[in-house]
Amino acid sequence: MNGPAPLRFRGGTFRIMAVGDLHEPFDLSDPRERRKTADTLMLLETALQKLRPDLVVFMGDMGKDDDEEKDRAIIRRILAPLKARGVPYALVFGNHDPECAIPLTRQLRFYREEYDNLYITDTPGLTGCGNCRVGVLDGEGKKEILSLWFADSGCGSPDPAVPGYAWLQPDQIDWYRSEAAALKEENGSLPPAVWFMHIPVLEERDLTRPAKWYELPYCVNGFGSRKGGRFVKKKGVTGYLGEDPACAEVNSGIFDAWKQTGDVMAAVFGHDHMNDFVGKVDGISLCQCKTAGFHVYTDGCNAGVRMFTFSENDVRGYDTRMVRFKELGLKSLSLGPVMRNFTDRQVINIHTLTAAGIPALTAAAAAAAVRYLRHK
Repeated sequence: MNGPAPLRFRGGTFRIMAVGDLHEPFDLSDPRERRKTADTLMLLETALQKLRPDLVVFMGDMGKDDDEEKDRAIIRRILAPLKARGVPYALVFGNHDPECAIPLTRQLRFYREEYDNLYITDTPGLTGCGNCRVGVLDGEGKKEILSLWFADSGCGSPDPAVPGYAWLQPDQIDWYRSEAAALKEENGSLPPAVWFMHIPVLEERDLTRPAKWYELPYCVNGFGSRKGGRFVKKKGVTGYLGEDPACAEVNSGIFDAWKQTGDVMAAVFGHDHMNDFVGKVDGISLCQCKTAGFHVYTDGCNAGVRMFTFSENDVRGYDTRMVRFKELGLKSLSLGPVMRNFTDRQVINIHTLTAAGIPALTAAAAAAAVRYLRHK
C-alpha cells in the first residue's frame, strides 16, 4: 500500500478540522439514540460542507464495541460523511478506545480498510498505537512547511500508586526528539508544528487560577489532585472552561521537550467534553477541542468542531476557532428545550439561583440575559 498523496497547501491555505470525543455506539435500537446519532452526523456533514477542511483529525474516543463487525459498523458510520466528500483524515486514540477487546492496531486497520484516505501509520516498538508525524507541503508540493505530530496518550495510569489517567512514556518522548533531530539535520531547520493528543498535558492547568468568592457561580470544580478547589480561566485565556482539565497526575516531560525542540507552536487535546478554551503557556498554545457528539455528557448545542487555518505565507500566524452546532444553523433532534438554549454552565447557575429561593422563571430570564449580552 503506497498510502494517500502527500498533504499540501492549496490556494495559499491549509485547513484542519478537529473532531472531539464522539463516543458513537453500535446499538441504535432506542429512538433517542438514533436522534443523538442524527445530530452528530448532521454536525459533521454540515461542518464538512461549510468549512471545507483539507484534513479532519479525530481526537479519540470515537466509539467502540467488543464485536469486530459492530466496531467496523461504528467506524463506517463515522467516516461516511468524509468518504462521501473525499476528505482525508487522521486520528489519535483516546483513553476509552483501548477498553475495547479489539487491539488498537486492529482498530487502526479497520479505519484504513473502511476508508483508506488515512494519514496515520503506527511507529513500531513505541508505547501505544498511531504515534507518527505527517508533513504538509507548500502549494508547489516541493517543501515541507508544516509538521503534524500524533501521539497515543494512553488509558489509565500505568502506576498503581498514581490514580487517574495515563501520560506519555519516555520511549514516545525519545522518539519525538529523535525524529525532530533527524528532520532538522535533513532540512537544515524544523517547520512549525502542531501536536495532537487525547489527554491534555499537566501544563494546561497553568491556564486556570483559584476562583474568588464572587466567581463561584462561574467556576469549575477541581479534578483529581485539585479536588475540592474551584477554578476559573486566567486573563488572556479565550473560549469556554466547562470542567477542570482532566490531566494525568504525572508530568511526562513532553511539554519541556516541545520547548527545547522549538517546533511545536500549538497542541490540541480532546478528552474534556465541555472545554474549548485556548491559552498560551511559555509561548505554546494549548487548545481544547470539545465533544462533537451527543451520546455522552455534552454542552448542548454548543457541541462543535475546532478549525485551524494556516497561511502558506505565515504558517505560525494561524487562526483557530470553535464552530458550534447552533452556529451552523442546525436544530437538534435529540435535545430538550433547556439544553437547546443554554450552556451547561448556565443550567447550573439556574439551579443555584433556584435553590437560593429565586423563582426558576426569574433565574432563567437572568441566564438568558447574560447569554444574550455575552454573545451580542
